[in-house]
Amino acid sequence: MEIDNSQPNNRAFIITSALNLFSQRGYHTVSVREITEMAKISKPTLYYYFGSKEGLLRTIITENFEPFLIQLALATNYSGDLPFSLDKVVEAYFNFAQNNPVFYRLLLIFENSPIQGEVYEVVSPFLNRQYQLLENLFENAVANHGNMAGRKLLYSMGFLSLIHSVISRFYQGNDEFLTSALKNDIIRQFSYGIYS
Repeated sequence: MEIDNSQPNNRAFIITSALNLFSQRGYHTVSVREITEMAKISKPTLYYYFGSKEGLLRTIITENFEPFLIQLALATNYSGDLPFSLDKVVEAYFNFAQNNPVFYRLLLIFENSPIQGEVYEVVSPFLNRQYQLLENLFENAVANHGNMAGRKLLYSMGFLSLIHSVISRFYQGNDEFLTSALKNDIIRQFSYGIYS
């Protein structure tokens, strides 16, 4: 097999091209041909690095989501102060969204993908780990907030939905930047439901 070495880092160009296309149109509507044309490489080059379109998707998810999950694990490490933990979680998402806008848009698409098929198989372990970290935070907070018992799933879904909604509006050109004031508003709004 002949590999196109005309570009210094074909692998990075392929990932960037695919990430841009997937975030704009979704995974299923983008063809391998479109990715290779945008990256200016041959199909054998793509297959050499990733094996398949699904392998490319797996690489994109792993290389972008794995570092974030490490940061989220640190943020969700409950130390007895729930507002402090919530602040760290929102900060982790805001930083991730600002530093990785193209991937975060793709993440928002994947949050609502059908539960069958290759996308679900690739993405669901990462999404599940994300939710598990949030659920653990709320489960650990029960010791200090007894009224939260039995609600970790609801709280994790609600909190993440609120964060995603704010970030989605930010991406739609809303003048509101992902500021500390906005972070505090999210935490206050969410906490009202916990403490009331």
